[in-house]
Amino acid sequence: MDMTTMPNAKKVRGKPDNSVQTRTTPPAPPHLARTAHEAAVTEFEQALICAGEAFYRFAGALLGPEAREHNLSGQDCVILQQLVSAGHPSRIADLLRFANREDVSNVQYSLRKLIKAGLVRQVKGATNRDMAYAVTERGSRITSRLVALRHELLMLPTKDIDGLDAQLRSITVALGLVTGLYDHGTRVLAGRR
Repeated sequence: MDMTTMPNAKKVRGKPDNSVQTRTTPPAPPHLARTAHEAAVTEFEQALICAGEAFYRFAGALLGPEAREHNLSGQDCVILQQLVSAGHPSRIADLLRFANREDVSNVQYSLRKLIKAGLVRQVKGATNRDMAYAVTERGSRITSRLVALRHELLMLPTKDIDGLDAQLRSITVALGLVTGLYDHGTRVLAGRR
């Protein structure tokens, strides 16, 4: 039997669910999920982890030979795309805010790698705090190739999936909500130290 589609895939309080369910993640571990709601949230979190890792792996692979030659990761590719999307030089604070990140040193490291690869350049400001970063011509060429590959490998295979766009919009709203909940929880926990 296909492990992703299983009858009775879930049990709620010992009662089997007789509907056929599609499962793309393993069942929620009991220490994290004592109720059906907790199981749903935990399974969502596992799917989120897997999707995030797959996304960053795909983003890194889209950079092709440049990624291998300069040891660029999916995180580095995302920063390059943020700079392209901005359309103007961006400061580290802008990059952090856009991606909801706090890890300044990792973003700085990514920028150093992108500069060394010739894909990004520094734009001097009045002070070091005003230092900004912009995409080079080479970075723009690499991005054009990346966009074409992304179109071929992601957009074309998904464009005719019935209802996918509406599902993605709903997921986007849910992810925004969950992001806010995680951020709120992090602030609460920081106050309890």
